[in-house]
Amino acid sequence: MELSDREKKILEDQLKAEYICINKYKLYAEQAVDPQLKKIFNLVYEQEVNHANTLKSLLEQGGFNPPTPMS
Repeated sequence: MELSDREKKILEDQLKAEYICINKYKLYAEQAVDPQLKKIFNLVYEQEVNHANTLKSLLEQGGFNPPTPMS
């Protein structure tokens, strides 16, 4: 799949934003005391990880080296 520079930039920016969300939801899940909130945060965390993996895969298929997760 051929990606334009503009598409690459958009996907990279979105992937960086996903990494930020992943870190936040992981932290929220760790800090949550209420079991229902913990479950919700973990669910959203998993969805964000899946979405980040999809974006990463699209960039790799386009021949680009995607950004790495931030800790």
